[in-house]
Amino acid sequence: MNIAVITPYHNESDEWLRQCHDSVRTQTLACQHIMIADGHPNSLVDGFDVQHIVLPQGHANYGDTPRAIGALSAIAQGFDAIAFLDADNWYKPMHVESLVELHRETGAQVCTSGREIRRLDGSFLTVCPFSDGELFVDTNCYMFTRPAFRAAAEWGVMDDDLHAIGDRVVLHQIKQQGYSRAHSWRATICYRATATVDYRLLGAPAPEGVKGGRDTVLPAVSALLARGGPDLSGKGATPEFRRSVLARTTHEPDAF
Repeated sequence: MNIAVITPYHNESDEWLRQCHDSVRTQTLACQHIMIADGHPNSLVDGFDVQHIVLPQGHANYGDTPRAIGALSAIAQGFDAIAFLDADNWYKPMHVESLVELHRETGAQVCTSGREIRRLDGSFLTVCPFSDGELFVDTNCYMFTRPAFRAAAEWGVMDDDLHAIGDRVVLHQIKQQGYSRAHSWRATICYRATATVDYRLLGAPAPEGVKGGRDTVLPAVSALLARGGPDLSGKGATPEFRRSVLARTTHEPDAF
């Protein structure tokens, strides 16, 4: 099974880029790493064993445009499965192999994993209590097989006001399109918590250096809730849809 791992990047440090790539390079099941520069190419990546796609300008949508472009390239190259890894995160050595095993055991078209939450310095904080494969799947935890590749393109076509919760939009589309799913509770993703909201959700103190500022998630949650329904038309939102949209949200938007 030929697997591509898609990593968009934009001004991450050399240290983080190297850790990200090394975690793909040392997977117990070999895979092709495709890294996409979102307007800010780093010459360090030219020395990695990767396919390096350079976009001429940034897109300011949480890596979703380069993520979709990388996925489309992998599809055109004939890969059997596509996984994703943000440039500030890293895989445990068995991550890809464990998802391939899950696919072979279940036949699921979309396979997902649990994740660990790591502090800014990479130290362990906790196993994410939200990554259940049903209400919430982080972008880094997905693996799509060929029958579900259309869902992987969703990152490139969703509305601009939804990019902050793109992984939730993708999960909604996977469910609506009826792709079979399987989830592994093995926490094989190391997710670096870089924003204060990550720590607030877990009731943990935020270390120095994390991003503060306004919460960009709640406006996107409000926008998605306003659409509602199977086709995001604003008609027929179900309780399950609301639970999925509100996963990992500190509180419901006042308007809802």
